[in-house]
Amino acid sequence: MKTEAFSTPQRQSVAGIALIFLTTLFKFLRSFWVLGVYLVLKTPSGPVLFYILLGLAVTAILLIIYSVLYYRNFLFHVDYKNEEFVLQKGVISTENIAISFDRIQQVYFKRSLLERIINVYSVIIDTAGSNNEEVKISAISKQDADALAAILTRVKNENIEGPLEGEEEVTADETWTYKLDVLALLKIGVSSNYARGLGLVLAFFMTLYNELNTFFKDYKEELGEYYETVPNVLDSVGIFSVLLILLLFVSIAITMLEVFIKYFGLKLTQTRDNMELEMGLKTNTKVSLQPRRVQLIEIVTNPVKKWLNLYEARIALASSENSLQKKKIKIPGLGAGEVIKVQKFLSGDLERSFMKIFRPHRIMLLRRIIIVLLPLLVSYLLFYWKEYIDFSIWLVLALGYLLLGITYQILKYRSLELEFSDEFLLKRQGVWNKREESVEIFKMQGLTVKQPVWYRKRNLVNVEFHTAGGDISFRAVKKTVTTYLNYILYKVESGNKRWM
Repeated sequence: MKTEAFSTPQRQSVAGIALIFLTTLFKFLRSFWVLGVYLVLKTPSGPVLFYILLGLAVTAILLIIYSVLYYRNFLFHVDYKNEEFVLQKGVISTENIAISFDRIQQVYFKRSLLERIINVYSVIIDTAGSNNEEVKISAISKQDADALAAILTRVKNENIEGPLEGEEEVTADETWTYKLDVLALLKIGVSSNYARGLGLVLAFFMTLYNELNTFFKDYKEELGEYYETVPNVLDSVGIFSVLLILLLFVSIAITMLEVFIKYFGLKLTQTRDNMELEMGLKTNTKVSLQPRRVQLIEIVTNPVKKWLNLYEARIALASSENSLQKKKIKIPGLGAGEVIKVQKFLSGDLERSFMKIFRPHRIMLLRRIIIVLLPLLVSYLLFYWKEYIDFSIWLVLALGYLLLGITYQILKYRSLELEFSDEFLLKRQGVWNKREESVEIFKMQGLTVKQPVWYRKRNLVNVEFHTAGGDISFRAVKKTVTTYLNYILYKVESGNKRWM
């Protein structure tokens, strides 16, 4: 009689002892790094050095004992009868965790540099309603990791009586594969938002500039004429322009480095039952996505990326987080064809029998323009109270601010769309970064309709659509939208599809 996989309690790979020891040692050293610096600077000798070495030896022995005990007490198995994953762990106090299959939202793999060296995987399990990873099983073989992930992501009502043996039974036939090459990574790095990198580099150079000024002032007498020369050079327009260009290139380089570290080796594979994503240079992550567990899909691009045929898919699973930005899986560097394949597999065909598009009322644009005018009004009142700048300069700056601010608000207003179809809800927005969020109607968990006092005369409402992966809101829309909201409620109540 064959034994079902993982039906009996088992431990991690023996290599897990080394992994636990080194991880605990790193945490220990990170906590007491100040003491280490002190000892290096003081360079103790004699009895003091002996006691320090003795203390380090005792600490290392205690860490080894802790690692062995943690390894031996870490037991996990699959309860097929109750359809649960059961984990027991702990050294001083024992913790028992039981997770039912239908609560598991995502099972994915991570591999740090150390785990890749010893050729093991970490399996991480996310559950519905959990902000953080609930369970992490370190140091197991690839075959065991694949088998465990396949079991844990099964649908609750599937027949799980048969054994799972070997790779042939845990891996479905491959349908198509997409790999992100080095050229695509370079394109992503060049076209990505590198404002954050520019800000970091700018802050560094500003700090360096202030330190140089302070240094030259402190040693003014010793440096003599050099003190008068250097600040003038630093303050010149030419040097400032060169530094600005240099900062721009450095920020792009930082962004490209970040892109390479996060997305190097990205591989997207669709099989019959799921879609597997693997990526990462420093920490390699492997995620398996099932269509019924995907709650929201967001497609992001900008004019430069669109010209380069680059799109980014952001996929949200069930989470207690209230925003797609907080809980998402990013797949960058997709072409238009790959985006269609991803959408079609994870949420079905986007073809619709009917379509209705709503746009916000122009009162929203008016309110946004008023908000743009407020800082200008404050600056004018300050100028009227005290002339802190020449009026002609203020006028030029004010006109430039008005032109940019109002143009941006008009473009943002025009980009807002809310689309209803027979099976999907879509929201589009964005001036530079174009974003399209889509959700299958049967996965809706609730609707909220609010009507502020100032909307009643114009018969407008604010609507919010709640899903397990985040909320989609739309403001200042005509009240006729309630007809389509009722349709959504009907589809949710009358349907029998599983949304998790």
